[in-house]
Amino acid sequence: MMLRLRAGRLCVTGSSRLLGGRTRADDTFFNFDCADLEQSPPASGQDPSSSASDSDKILAAAFSSSGDYFALTDDRKRLVLFKTSPSWEKISVRWVSRRCTSLIFSPCELRILVADKSGDVFSFSVTESQKEGRLELGHLSMLLDLVVTLDGQYIITCDRDEKIRVSLWEAPHVISAFCLGHTEFVSQLALPSGREKLLLSGSGDGTLRLWRYDTGQELQSFTINSIQRPDVPLKDPGEIKRFAVSRICCSPNGEQVAMLCDGVPGIYLFSVTTGPRLAHSQYVALTYIPLDVDFEDLASLWVLSAIKENPIELIQYRDERWQLVPLDDHMKELSGAIRKNWEQMEGSVTLEDRFSALYKAVFDNMASYLQKKEARLQIEKRKLSPGQVRSAIKIQKT
Repeated sequence: MMLRLRAGRLCVTGSSRLLGGRTRADDTFFNFDCADLEQSPPASGQDPSSSASDSDKILAAAFSSSGDYFALTDDRKRLVLFKTSPSWEKISVRWVSRRCTSLIFSPCELRILVADKSGDVFSFSVTESQKEGRLELGHLSMLLDLVVTLDGQYIITCDRDEKIRVSLWEAPHVISAFCLGHTEFVSQLALPSGREKLLLSGSGDGTLRLWRYDTGQELQSFTINSIQRPDVPLKDPGEIKRFAVSRICCSPNGEQVAMLCDGVPGIYLFSVTTGPRLAHSQYVALTYIPLDVDFEDLASLWVLSAIKENPIELIQYRDERWQLVPLDDHMKELSGAIRKNWEQMEGSVTLEDRFSALYKAVFDNMASYLQKKEARLQIEKRKLSPGQVRSAIKIQKT
């Protein structure tokens, strides 16, 4: 399940369902199901292959910077565009080449960029809502996330092979810089607003890193296991587990950063200080593993859980600390709307490790090779007479 907020608008997606509305208004919540869409592309579509095993599960979703548009992609390779102002309305359904891993709007809200599992980034027009996408750039590895800088000058992408690539928007084949240093797949990227040339990245190596993206310089690295959690006793360093970063989001002014790690029942909070530097400010322990988080404003952070009785919570900055606060009447209505559609949305709720398949596999072939070699020598010995064994061994050694 995913939670997205922007400019007073909120959207929760789960399985094939989308639930959208306003955070502080008594509007009727918009309910949309991808299962009601056309199941296969037209004959002239980009990718005519659509197997029966495809589902309608939503894979990626995002608001535009103003919140006036919302887009999603699903397992059937559909790109659906919505208009959210003055009310939610579906504008178009287009087809992408492959299943997407990430989606974002350009800062000017004229293009939608989608990254897919084959390593390509396509862009689609917002104003020409039926026009097919165009290829912008490609990697040789699966793309996991992408962002566009606020000035629209760079497209920044990250992949399974530990790379963060900074490409010129006007000429994506021109690589301006690489941000290199992660030792496992890079799962998340974020750009703090108002912080010039700064980039945040999270990885399967269990680190959160701060970069100057125009030069590729690493400014700081936080190891997640070095941050003591009140809900976990300090363990022996030899027993440390790697936690993949599953979510990074920034407050509207870019001063606060919230981070989730796969399998961790809490939220890591940081502040961006002068220098520039990242400072760990607080760890908020929860009784469940959060599915997603997003900032509403400078002092409000929404949390999405996998618990039907309590699907959303609000954390606010009060008395110089982030703490859980009671839901107001409208938020209780939203919580009730999620519970009402829970059976249709919970298909995508899982607390399993989502990133286990992305880690590099290490194989030790030497032991197997030596066993096969010994077996081969024994076979050769059995084929030879006793007088020939000595000469055969000498020949093999030579």
